[in-house]
Amino acid sequence: MINIYMEAGKRIHAARISHGYTRKYLAEQASISPKFLYEIENGKKGFSAQVLYNLCNALEVDCDYIMMGRERTNYTGSLEEA
Repeated sequence: MINIYMEAGKRIHAARISHGYTRKYLAEQASISPKFLYEIENGKKGFSAQVLYNLCNALEVDCDYIMMGRERTNYTGSLEEA
């Protein structure tokens, strides 16, 4: 069974490193503590949708990438069309 928090944490860590962000900087941008970010990156703690949203905004990545490893899609429709 896949530990989704472990996998998400690895992707958060990789995105943080690729941006050149320190753990402290990203934690500040996401309104969480550096200790909590460390625990997220190491799969030791889960996180809320709000924390996921804040991290994705700070890292400029889609939530799908963090949770599922999927790269950004080119979806151009709107919810009104559905």
